Amino acid sequence: MLQRIDHLVAPVPSLDAAEAYERLGLALTPRTVHTGRGTANRAAFIGRSAADFVYLELLTVEAPAALPASRAVYADIAAHGGGLAAIAFTVDRPLEAALAPLASAGAAIDRAGVRAEDGRLLVDAALAAGLSAIPFPVLLVDYPGGLEARFERSRGLGRFDHRFPLARLDHLAVLAPDLDAATRAWVDLLGLVVAGEITAPGMVIRQLRCGDAVIELLAPAGDASPLAGRPAALLPVAAWEVAGPLEAAADLARERGFTCPPPSPGVIPGTRRTTIPAAELGGVAMQLLEYAG
Repeated sequence: MLQRIDHLVAPVPSLDAAEAYERLGLALTPRTVHTGRGTANRAAFIGRSAADFVYLELLTVEAPAALPASRAVYADIAAHGGGLAAIAFTVDRPLEAALAPLASAGAAIDRAGVRAEDGRLLVDAALAAGLSAIPFPVLLVDYPGGLEARFERSRGLGRFDHRFPLARLDHLAVLAPDLDAATRAWVDLLGLVVAGEITAPGMVIRQLRCGDAVIELLAPAGDASPLAGRPAALLPVAAWEVAGPLEAAADLARERGFTCPPPSPGVIPGTRRTTIPAAELGGVAMQLLEYAG
């Protein structure tokens, strides 16, 4: 049902947070105001094709009274310094059909299409929230013009003209204390497929593939795990595969004023990683990832 990850919603206290991403070397869209919804955004588009591109949406709440109740979590996260609030997915079927299993499971659904000034539907969208096994809002989106046209339009506008070598979104992480219940929700309600499982020190990582990226469900491996006792949550980190050597990307980040430890072996077999802290990027940590060989 879920075709691919479309974008990540990252509320920030102010769109001044975009300055850090620009200093890193990412091209961001101009400030856009969401009339009647109380928010404004800037976004960084990352990817290589219509199949794998996503965008990171830095979103600020400028008129709290106009913010829909279904999106109150955006204001809360922004007030606490920023982070990831929601994941948006494109779907492979009519939006009504994709929403039906979520509604049957008890999710609250908020339809919120976006139209141009001339009334044309630019994107049909709906937010689903309130499911304990999926502890954050999920946005389902459908672009009437198709993804290829959207990608080409964005490329023509220079949205992929970055000076920092992010190639693609690799994975996102969700803390899931009840791993089996979370897996059932993602598989039965949203149609994802379990792609693998990794046992790491103190945790079990169940991987669910969505297009070219992965949703990782993280569960504690016993009471001594550092994850034990923590509530289900979308973790404020996005892992991006880099184009070229990881050391070169890390060096470039340091030259531009960011904290970037020496690369080390990743939890995913055959990977190396380093991470720019969330505090330096508006509340969302940026893991830089390289696949060896």
